[in-house]
Amino acid sequence: ILTLPLSILLSFVAMRYIGLGSNIMSLGGIAIAIGAMIDAAIIMIENAHKHLEHEAAKPPAERREHWQVILDASKEVGPSLFYSLLVITVSFIPVFTLEAQEGRLFRPLAFPQTYAMAAAAVLSLTVVPILMGYWIRGRILPEERNPINRFLIRAYHPVAAFVLAHSRAVILAAAALVAVTV
Repeated sequence: ILTLPLSILLSFVAMRYIGLGSNIMSLGGIAIAIGAMIDAAIIMIENAHKHLEHEAAKPPAERREHWQVILDASKEVGPSLFYSLLVITVSFIPVFTLEAQEGRLFRPLAFPQTYAMAAAAVLSLTVVPILMGYWIRGRILPEERNPINRFLIRAYHPVAAFVLAHSRAVILAAAALVAVTV
């Protein structure tokens, strides 16, 4: 939850620094970025939760220290998350090359989006792991103990087994669906 307002705040600070005002296009750029900005934190937290869950299943003598588990979980997904956010950030660079009316129209959208994504990339590697270490505490229950997860797992496994058993037919059906759509 803290990643979103901090990223947006840092985006507004950068906008203020370059003299870009806040308008409907700049807010639209931030709105575009919100979905991807929160994904990194969610993936980081879920990975840490899974590591802590596996650690809790071990005998007490074999368990690692809490902060070491958080560090290892963060190192596992951190680089991938950072680069995925960086790719999204860089994808707006062509907008900066637009000139005349197009440039004046779309640059206010691209600048805040780029700043917000860059801030989210940095925050996901710095602030999120620290907050995870402090706030993910207590007894971590396995996924299977949650009734909603149990239902979803029971619904998912037969579908996944069918798709894996009939992979060629599924790929052909998907290709046929794309062809019909075209």
